[in-house]
Amino acid sequence: MKQLMIVCDLDGTLLNANSELSDTTTNYLKQRAKEGHKVIIATGRPFRGCYHYYQTLELDTPLITDNGGSIENPRDPHFKKMTLTIPKRVVDKLFIYAEPFTRTAFYSVDNGLYVYKPTDRLNWLYHETEETFFVEGPFTSPTNPEPSGLMYIIDVAYKTAFEHFILNECEDVLNFRDWGSDAKNAIFEIYQKRTSKGEAVEFVRQFYGFEPDQVIAFGDGKNDIDMLQVVHHGVAMANAHEEVKAVAKAITDQPNTEDGVIEYLKQYIQSN
Repeated sequence: MKQLMIVCDLDGTLLNANSELSDTTTNYLKQRAKEGHKVIIATGRPFRGCYHYYQTLELDTPLITDNGGSIENPRDPHFKKMTLTIPKRVVDKLFIYAEPFTRTAFYSVDNGLYVYKPTDRLNWLYHETEETFFVEGPFTSPTNPEPSGLMYIIDVAYKTAFEHFILNECEDVLNFRDWGSDAKNAIFEIYQKRTSKGEAVEFVRQFYGFEPDQVIAFGDGKNDIDMLQVVHHGVAMANAHEEVKAVAKAITDQPNTEDGVIEYLKQYIQSN
């Protein structure tokens, strides 16, 4: 049996509608790991928002978080953590520009949650744990650390101007994903331009010495597109965005709510 590096996004991919790992998914991936396959989580969540899944699966592999902005191995003290961050001066510059029309904004660094104008409506994105400490106030505070990424919800009337500022006035450091908008608000994920799930996965592949054709990856969101393009066999979930399906080599028959990753892997491993 050819050993594989199996890379999985979490939300909308490996997790069900309740943001849980099903028993079927947990047991199957544990068994594959015992057989020598390497199971890798690659998520947009911060470390604290995904470590319990890593523990549940009993992994000992590098953990890719913040959409590739951070790679670390919680089980290996000799593995040097790698982090791409946005320079503080750029964080401050963007905040000063956007503050007049910002509804709310936040970012995470380790167990710190840094929030400007907090709102209970975003609790599901904060990924708070018992260890999380909350820092409220402007991002320009000199004690705030440099983040891998930022979330901004702004007045939709300033959407075009905000996009232009990110791309043209921030030292060519930033890029963004548009999470959508309504009549009042526009939601943006802002990240360091070099941040990439695909690059992080490629680093881990080389770290383990896998050949390209030994890597399979699963995803559903726009932040998974580069990862699915980089790997040998990129698989979009049945519930994935159409843009993701367009770049994938294959699409699962079942969505994340029906263990789509596992059902696909059973057939793929058998055929390889």
